[in-house]
Amino acid sequence: MNILESAIAIQDQIKEYRHHIHRNPEIGFYLPKTAAYVQEKLAEMGIESQLCGGPIDDKVRQKFVVAGFPDMAESTGVVATIGHGEPCFMLRADMDALPMTETPGLVDFTSEIPGVAHMCGHDAHTAMLLGAAKLLKERESELKGTVKLMFQTGEECGCGSRLMIEHGLLENPKVDAAFAIHVMSEQELGTVGFTPGITSAAMDTFMVKIKGRGGHSSTPHLCIDPLMIANQLYTTLNLLPGREIDPRETVALTSGRAGGGTAVNIIPDEAEVMVAARTFNREVTHHIVERIPEIVDHTVKMWRGSYDMIDFHTPSTYNDEALCDELRPSIEEVMGKDKVYVAPCMAGTEDFGYVGEEIPAMYATLGVGGKGAAPMHNPSMFVDESMLAYGTALHVTVAVNWLENHSK
Repeated sequence: MNILESAIAIQDQIKEYRHHIHRNPEIGFYLPKTAAYVQEKLAEMGIESQLCGGPIDDKVRQKFVVAGFPDMAESTGVVATIGHGEPCFMLRADMDALPMTETPGLVDFTSEIPGVAHMCGHDAHTAMLLGAAKLLKERESELKGTVKLMFQTGEECGCGSRLMIEHGLLENPKVDAAFAIHVMSEQELGTVGFTPGITSAAMDTFMVKIKGRGGHSSTPHLCIDPLMIANQLYTTLNLLPGREIDPRETVALTSGRAGGGTAVNIIPDEAEVMVAARTFNREVTHHIVERIPEIVDHTVKMWRGSYDMIDFHTPSTYNDEALCDELRPSIEEVMGKDKVYVAPCMAGTEDFGYVGEEIPAMYATLGVGGKGAAPMHNPSMFVDESMLAYGTALHVTVAVNWLENHSK
C-alpha cells in the first residue's frame, strides 16, 4: 500500500485518538492528561517519548492569569523521534483546547469538561500526528534520517512553541526543517493552502489594569473614575491605525476584554482594558508596539489614574519559500495537484512562527469543511473526519520525501 492507502486503513484508529482528546480537553501549557495519553499511545507503537517543558517563570504565568487562563506552573509538551541519524525533519501538532463551550449535540463525543472544548481543531492535529507516528514507525528501517514529533502545548497562549524551544526542542537531535498542518473549517474540503513568506500576522497584546479611586456615583468629583478612563483609552487606541499607519498596510486592533465595576451607583477602584494588535509589516509592528504604551501612559495619567500593564509578543509565521517549493510536490502527491494552492496571508496568529525564526519551516492549512461552515473558535466548528487520514498521509509523505532528498 502507498502512504495514503495506509493512512486510510487506520482511519478508525485516528478517529479514536481524536474522540478521546476531544472528550478530555485541557487548556494552556499544562496538559497532563493529554500529554500522558499521547505518551501512552506512542509507547504502544514502540516509540519512546519525553516531556519537553518544565516550570514556567512567574512573569509568563502572571501574563496568562491576567488574560483569563488558569494558573499554570509548568508546560507539558511531548517530543519523540523515529529513525536514526542525520538529517532531522520535525512534524508539529498542537494539543491545547479553548476556554469555551461547544454546541450541544454537535458530535457524539462531546467535551466532558465544562467550559473547555476543542473548537480550533487541535484534537484533530494531535490525532493526525499520532497516526503519522504509527505509519512512520512501521517504515522506520526505510527512513533516511530522523523524524522528530512535536506535540505542543499553549498554542492558544501564543508562546507554547517558544517554551518548548527554550527547553531544547530543536536539539538532540538538531532539527533541520519543520512542517505543520492546521485544519480549517471554512476552507474547501480536501484542499491544502499555503503562503510562501509571511503566512500569519504578528500579535502584540497589552493588558492594562487601570487604578482610580472609587466612590458614590453621585459624587464623581471626589473620585477618579477608572471606567471613564478605560472608555477613553479604548477609543483612543482604536484611532491609532487609521491616523498613524499607512492605509495600504493592515492592522487589526481589537479590545477583546474591557470593563469593571459591580453596581450602577458605584464608581469602582479599578477597570481593565486588554488590546491585541495584529500586524504583518515589521516596521508597522514596531510603531504600534512603541505607540500603544505611550498612549496608555498619557491617557491614564491625563485623568489622574495610575496603571499596571503586561504585554507580550507573538511573531509572524514565516514560510521558507525554498522549503515550500520543495514540499509542494509531496503535498500534491497526497491531495492531487488541483487541490493545492497558494493562499493569502492569514489575519490570525500562529505561534509556529517561533519555529520558523530558528529553522526553515512550512505551515499549511487543510480544508475540513467549506463555504458556510462555522468558523474556527466557534461553538459549532466542525471537522469532517474523512480528512484525518489525509492529514496523517501528508505528515508522513512530506517527512519521508524530505529525508530522502536530504540524506547524507
